[in-house]
Amino acid sequence: MGSPVRSTDIYDSLSQRIITWFYTPGYRLTEEELCAEFAVSRSPVREALGSLVSARLITKEAHKGYMVRQIDLREVNELYDTRLVLELAVVETLCEKGMDASILKDLQERWKVMLDTLPEGLALCATEDELFHKTLCSAAGNLVMMQILDDIAKRIHFVRLSDITDPDRMRKTCQDHLDLLLSLEARDVEQSKSIVRRNILWGKEKVDTAIKEALFHAHHMA
Repeated sequence: MGSPVRSTDIYDSLSQRIITWFYTPGYRLTEEELCAEFAVSRSPVREALGSLVSARLITKEAHKGYMVRQIDLREVNELYDTRLVLELAVVETLCEKGMDASILKDLQERWKVMLDTLPEGLALCATEDELFHKTLCSAAGNLVMMQILDDIAKRIHFVRLSDITDPDRMRKTCQDHLDLLLSLEARDVEQSKSIVRRNILWGKEKVDTAIKEALFHAHHMA
């Protein structure tokens, strides 16, 4: 007999559907349908939905229930601005205290392989990019900052899906990451911050296009 479904399992499943635009903005979620799908009572479903509201992935409106949030262009741009401030702080911390050599080596080897084997792995590049930045934040040792960046990553995931879509862009991403790792190894704070700024601002420039592309693909997959 399998393990019982927990509210965190429901949250993980629903958040993944939202950030990959399987559920498009405005999609309505009902407790009844979710209870039936996950074969659970209302309690874990309500808990999961409450967590999604807190994560600002869905809204709860009187007489309408739960709906996937509409995209706010200004908010997405502000998320990028916030991410930039936090990630600049991450690399500054890593340059000041130094980065664990084993983590540094593992990341360098991983991204060298990704660069050398292009265009293989292109479909996973958005997830790999998120993992790279998450690993750096974890290495910096600030758990609060890590949680904030993780929340931001979920809310801008659709931009990454649109951002890194071809071998040339993936090659540039790989090289940026390898250059950043070299700068961190040398504890060159200004060079590290310059690379992070360039990398994040590139993604921010894609926000408007990413929203249009995500909506187009979502509606054509529906």
